[in-house]
Amino acid sequence: MPTFEKRHSHAIPSLRSTIEVYVEPLSGAQHIHVANEHSELAFLVAFPTVPDTSDGRAHILEHLSLAGSKRYPVRDPFFAMMRRSTAPFMNAMTYADRTVYPYASTDRNDFFNLLDVYLDATFFPRLDYLNFLQEGWRHTLADGQLGYQGVVFNEMKGAFSDPMRAMYGGITAALLRGTTYEFVSGGDPLAIPDLTHRMLKDFHATHYHPSQAVFMTAGPIAATEIQERIAQRVLAEIPGVLPRLQPELADVATPRTAVIRVPAQAGRDDDFGFQLAWVTGESADAAVHYETRLLQAGLLGDASAPLARAMETAGFGRPSRLNGMDPGARQMLFHLGMAGLREEQADSARQLLWQALERTAEEGVPHAMLRAALRDIRFGQRDTSSGGMPNVLQRMLQAVPVVMRGGDVHGAFDSDKALGVLEERIADPAYFRNLVRAMLDNPARLEAAIVPDPGYFDARAALEKERLAGRQAALTEAERARIVADSAALDEQQRRRGDTSVLPRIHPSEVSRVTRTLPVVPAAPGGAFLFPVASNGISQARVQYDISALPPADWPWLQLYCELRQGLGVDGRDYQAASAWRKERVPVFAIGLQPSLGAGKPLALELQFLASGLEEDHAGIAEVLTAYVGSPRFDEYERIGFLAARLARSRLTNLAQAGNRYAALAAEAPLSALRRFEDAVGGATALPFTACIDRLAGTGEGRAVLAARLAQVHAALLGCPVSVLCAGSSGELAALAGAIVLPAPAAAAARSPAAPDDAAPLPDTSLAAPLARPLATPLANAALHAPGQVNHCSAAWAVPGPTHPDAAALSVAAQLMTNQLLHTAIREQGGAYGGHASNSPHAGIFSLASYRDPRLAATYADFAAAIEAMATRDFDTEQLEEAIIGVIKGLDRPLSPFDAVGVAWTEHRRGMDAATRQRFRERVLDCTLAEVRAAVDTWLRTAPASRAAFAGNLAQDLDGLVPVDLAQLAGAVGVAA
Repeated sequence: MPTFEKRHSHAIPSLRSTIEVYVEPLSGAQHIHVANEHSELAFLVAFPTVPDTSDGRAHILEHLSLAGSKRYPVRDPFFAMMRRSTAPFMNAMTYADRTVYPYASTDRNDFFNLLDVYLDATFFPRLDYLNFLQEGWRHTLADGQLGYQGVVFNEMKGAFSDPMRAMYGGITAALLRGTTYEFVSGGDPLAIPDLTHRMLKDFHATHYHPSQAVFMTAGPIAATEIQERIAQRVLAEIPGVLPRLQPELADVATPRTAVIRVPAQAGRDDDFGFQLAWVTGESADAAVHYETRLLQAGLLGDASAPLARAMETAGFGRPSRLNGMDPGARQMLFHLGMAGLREEQADSARQLLWQALERTAEEGVPHAMLRAALRDIRFGQRDTSSGGMPNVLQRMLQAVPVVMRGGDVHGAFDSDKALGVLEERIADPAYFRNLVRAMLDNPARLEAAIVPDPGYFDARAALEKERLAGRQAALTEAERARIVADSAALDEQQRRRGDTSVLPRIHPSEVSRVTRTLPVVPAAPGGAFLFPVASNGISQARVQYDISALPPADWPWLQLYCELRQGLGVDGRDYQAASAWRKERVPVFAIGLQPSLGAGKPLALELQFLASGLEEDHAGIAEVLTAYVGSPRFDEYERIGFLAARLARSRLTNLAQAGNRYAALAAEAPLSALRRFEDAVGGATALPFTACIDRLAGTGEGRAVLAARLAQVHAALLGCPVSVLCAGSSGELAALAGAIVLPAPAAAAARSPAAPDDAAPLPDTSLAAPLARPLATPLANAALHAPGQVNHCSAAWAVPGPTHPDAAALSVAAQLMTNQLLHTAIREQGGAYGGHASNSPHAGIFSLASYRDPRLAATYADFAAAIEAMATRDFDTEQLEEAIIGVIKGLDRPLSPFDAVGVAWTEHRRGMDAATRQRFRERVLDCTLAEVRAAVDTWLRTAPASRAAFAGNLAQDLDGLVPVDLAQLAGAVGVAA
């Protein structure tokens, strides 16, 4: 039996982990194990995937690998395991030069169950022809008309609606010409139909071999246990060694230029852009990585940084969404760019960027700015926050490309060595200047003109139509018969119930009946809540204002306040000085709104000022919070105008990218106070407000109006109840809370250094008057439209909150509908990237949704059929138990210490104590099919759905939805209630 040899190990005290590196000498397979005592067990296997075409072979292979394998010859083991496992994270990702299959679980048996499934899926996939037609692409014949269908095909049609994707893809294709990065790894829908089933199988044979594989694992488990399973399941079955694949290196000897066309809305002349991009070295080289990171911090790290300052004060345009370091390719890239330009301003943008770099190469940047950058790296080393993915898995995914490209494995996890080197180097004032000078002298660069193209989608649609017409004209009778036969065979396979008995699963009886323990919300003498947690040397403090009593008309202004405040001055400092000072003091600072809705309670809304740092940063945390709460500035009118315009233009030029969210909120807002708030601040309902902000930002009078209203919002905020929340492992939390000095409401309002008339009513100008008026256009039952190639469909019902006996049954119903009905109808048969049901008890909403969907009316028919099927379909015990497990793993998702504090606080605000959570959990575990059917009949079958969709085109059957053009909606500023 093949065995792995241990090559070296490295302890990282700040992560409480040891990195162990192993190699299996016969195949060359690598295994990196992160040994620790954390609760999560994590795994990934990664393969280099370096296509030389844009037909999406790497992406489609990722989908097919998860669609049945040698030991698990069922149609869809990946999705089956998602409902049979308690793993909080399972996925697969295709990058530009690699494909990675990761998961994490807190249950040992579940971890090894998934290990078997993942190993068999990746090394021994069936790569079935019918699955290729479903997941990749196929021809269809509808009413004699030839067309395309396929999950990846439609997924990438949705991806191609993003101007950022088009710009980034154009830059890498031009700068890294002659390498795999010239191509679209996910697949260009115009090229995907060039891929054959045989080509896909050949690609798997050359790329998914053990000699290409990198295995990574983490958790309190011996590496040898995992290696024994890998050796038994894979290495003993696949002999031989293949040359290790590596992406090519681009040879860029002289500067290059490119013109890149991106999708855009019609009617604007200021959507042009200009981008510079450099190749700075190989991204696996630690010196290149950290020096490029230092360049990013010094040039762009805050508003006082020279390139950020130059772009933000130019008087034209704004920084683009693509600025800074880019380690995605084998060669590290560094981007600088401006957007929002008129065509004739592109050359001015180039001159501006180049001159700012020249000045920086002569003058350098403050030493404090570079020290803060190193502090941020040190903070990141300790930070255990997780978000949607376990923290250790995030670190493993970041390390994968370093390992695959031959870099230092230990350095990929541990920054201490690099920090020590950089500490010495930044002491030399010439060091950073020389980095900038080297970039200026570097000929490996690209200058790209970004050209908006309102006809982008029409041109692609015309090409697709032309190719289909040519193909249809050349179809033989035998080919036509094959298309019909393939469609019939695929339809039969999709309708056939698969036998999943071969797959392992976790039963409800195997999970704990006891709800998770959350930090106890302590008593708060003096208004300070202190949470001692194991935070790995990091502390966090929040100042929280309860603004629930403020009227809904203020909601968009409160959101605008949160989004603009960080960019403004404080405590006598202008915005640039304030930004530099804040960055020196703390690594993390944020201002945001936190809504919550408890059972039988009105909407609760908090505005939070948050700062986080290392334990030694307590003084900085307190100083920053004190200044930003108590001493704002609203007199920097030009800055307010710039920030407001940048925010507005970002939203108004990305309508299609937000289509899924807009549709969901439009459907749900009429039924839920929580969703109504979310729609008012970030949904389609907010677009008229956003457009008016854009107009106000463009005039001196308008900027004064914005400043006055922001000052009014701040004064109202300080009149609301306030509390302080501090969390960390330090024993100095009480001292931290005490050092945060909050103003008395009356005194704060009196000294607010805003416009002189900040306490006066909002001026009744033609621009400002409509801002206080809510949008009157009802968006439910709407087909929200912006140019695109796919749809997003939503339907929603009002349902009871988590304390109601039916809440658990509805949550189980959502899992059952997703697993047994919608996945087949919406994804497999309909070709959408996703289709699911969701029950959100805390919002009081049950919803059905599709994502990147080629259909609209047919999808709503499938939604209606799914609701009816819940009353008649004979679901078995196993299917019900899978649905129960799906709900439980959502309840048991692991939380980092600070995440746990946040959840505890939100549950406290909702009135959800441990006993209430326990009752909900028990109802889920004890749920019967009769209870599911009764709940569906009561809350879904007897009530009409609130519907809304994003429609990429309005020529299709809209199923009775009323067309609403999002760009026109954004112009409907004068509509009164």
